[in-house]
Amino acid sequence: MDILHSVILVGHFIGLAAIVGPFLMQARWKGQYAFPVVLGGAITQLVTGILLTGLAEMGEDEGPLNYAKIGVKLTIATVIFVAALLGFLKQRKAQGGGGRELLPFFHAAGGLALVNIALAVFW
Repeated sequence: MDILHSVILVGHFIGLAAIVGPFLMQARWKGQYAFPVVLGGAITQLVTGILLTGLAEMGEDEGPLNYAKIGVKLTIATVIFVAALLGFLKQRKAQGGGGRELLPFFHAAGGLALVNIALAVFW
């Protein structure tokens, strides 16, 4: 079970990198944002986060889970997914282009991912 947990955790970190990496690299760009990568990262984060919660629920060593924290982080992860999806769809509709109108979606996804990191560490 420990190996499965570690594999899923690595996937969770890869999903995080797929969101935060493009956000930090492209935060000041004026177009052609990497929404497919961010969307893939958001999906990976949601799926692996739910799997990690399920594994923690099955484990008996860790004590009770903090469901408030899980609920807040799941809500933020869902908003990140929606922002990435909307940005991806808008960018695709503009045939790969798009500029300033995509910026709010990109910053919402990346900024909220940073908030989720802070919650994971400090809460």
